Amino acid sequence: MSNLRISELDFDQIKTNLKTFLNAQSQFTDYDFEGSSLSVLLDVLAYNTHYNAYLSNMLMNEMFLDSAVKRSSAVSIAKHLGYTPRSIRGAKADLSIIVTNPTGLPSVLTLDKFTSFTSTVGGTSYTFLTTTAHTATRSGSNYTFSGVKVTEGTLTSFIHVVTNTTPDAKYEIPTANIDTTTLQVIVQTSATDTSTLTYNLATDISSLTSSSRVFYLEQTPMGNYQIYFGDDIISKALSVGNIITLQYLAVSGATVNVSGSIAQSFAAAGTIGGSSDISITVNSNSTGGADEETITSIKFNAPKFNAAKNRLITTDDYESYIKAQVTEAESVIVWGGETNDPPFYGKVLISLKPFSGYAISSTLKENLRDVILANKAVISVTPEFVDPIFLYLNVVVSVNFNPNLTTYTSEQIKTLVTNGITTFMNSTVTQFNKSFYSSQLTRYLMNLDSSILSITTELNLQRRFTPVINDTNFYTDSNKIKFFNKLHPGEIRSTRFFISLNGAQTSVYIKDKADDNPPNFEGTGTLQLLNALTEAIVNPNIGSVSYLTGDVSIDGITPTGFNVGQTEIQLTASLQEVAYNITAERNQIILLDDSSLFTLANREAGVTVTATAVIE
Repeated sequence: MSNLRISELDFDQIKTNLKTFLNAQSQFTDYDFEGSSLSVLLDVLAYNTHYNAYLSNMLMNEMFLDSAVKRSSAVSIAKHLGYTPRSIRGAKADLSIIVTNPTGLPSVLTLDKFTSFTSTVGGTSYTFLTTTAHTATRSGSNYTFSGVKVTEGTLTSFIHVVTNTTPDAKYEIPTANIDTTTLQVIVQTSATDTSTLTYNLATDISSLTSSSRVFYLEQTPMGNYQIYFGDDIISKALSVGNIITLQYLAVSGATVNVSGSIAQSFAAAGTIGGSSDISITVNSNSTGGADEETITSIKFNAPKFNAAKNRLITTDDYESYIKAQVTEAESVIVWGGETNDPPFYGKVLISLKPFSGYAISSTLKENLRDVILANKAVISVTPEFVDPIFLYLNVVVSVNFNPNLTTYTSEQIKTLVTNGITTFMNSTVTQFNKSFYSSQLTRYLMNLDSSILSITTELNLQRRFTPVINDTNFYTDSNKIKFFNKLHPGEIRSTRFFISLNGAQTSVYIKDKADDNPPNFEGTGTLQLLNALTEAIVNPNIGSVSYLTGDVSIDGITPTGFNVGQTEIQLTASLQEVAYNITAERNQIILLDDSSLFTLANREAGVTVTATAVIE
């Protein structure tokens, strides 16, 4: 018995151990375990042992947040940490609405709460609703509603009747795709007494009293949300016969997000004030829609949320709390102002990367600062928002492949590698605190197909800025353009823009010239302005560049316009090979340059791939 082996989990090894045990018994001497019915019984024993071992292993895994593989287990464990997983979120848009000739031409026209609008996204029509009422005064026969926020979703309601007044009574919301930020809980006194009270979501129990009208929200392991109420000690309890009305939006999530570069249109689903003469301007497309929180996100955020104890002290506290509250943010980074360059004492600096576009709106910043963070942050520490710094990576790849080892053509290899670059960047790099390593990209691309023999990569880095037209723009000192990497002398170039030269509109671009000959790779250079058609130097010195630090200063340019399709200046620089590993710090984010080739504007393609067949 002292030699029993019980640590194996594999089916065949378990069966072998059982045979070894029986062979050691005198009753089974010279017994043929393979050719007898006992072999089948051993199979059953081994299967039962293997089955129980697997169940025990899975059970233990699901008991701990780190090892849980089922979302329902993570939800259940997170509940003990006081964390409620984020629900699906409806996309939001900002509209300006002009209503003409409503009935009676009142002095003030009201745009009611839950007024319906429609928009088509990806061939599917979606409903958007106002979540607050708006008013507008008459101007002639027009009424203008500015800054109208609409949320995608369908208005839904459900009713529960109270029969149990203890906190054990849970009231489930039967809709799986509820946006919990839109949930309103209204309690009617009874079927005969129609007076109502509104209950709010409890977010901080330290401020609650026995009369606080709040409800608590949690998610069940099955995925639905449920609410419950207090016990007249910590918040107010309900009474038997109360009627609970749950009103909320059922939404579609991330599928309704629309890029800012795409024109989106909205139409009123009905009349407003009796008028069908309605003009709608889209100030910002529908964004911020998000699917329900994933198990990976729950496992990451729940412990940090619990560690913060509903207070914002450390940078991790800020990051986990903002991620839980702001669905518009794809990535969040926070750092103390005292570590900033230059330092900002008494401030915590926050940068958010939105899912769509390049910076969150000023409205969201104000709401985040004044409402979401206001009662959580340490007194005397002021949140300040810093927009992300985007470093656009321009990639030129040359591929050698053996056509005898693949069915792909040269063009198909190019497409395969081009798509691979995009996939690698999106999955590996494009968030805060994510660095780029050229060797990882090369290894990833080499594994795309066995026919690929070699890959050479050239990297360029690009910064973008939008100057004020017909005004002199300076990019110096704290406003200088930083690449944060070592640049190759003589290989900085910009897209073209127009200036007024001798009374004529002239297309020009920026180029650098090294101050040393031969170029000093750790030295400096001078920026020149060149005529885009003749290559003549229009201005021999409009700024300077440090090739060692990647800092570019422009002393002054006065653009008068851009080529069609251009709204900004793209400044591209070749990197020195020693800078091919790009480290993103703080609010820097590395994005793949998505530019298409535009010769007229001197704009390069963001990704260039060539594939050459090589027969060994």
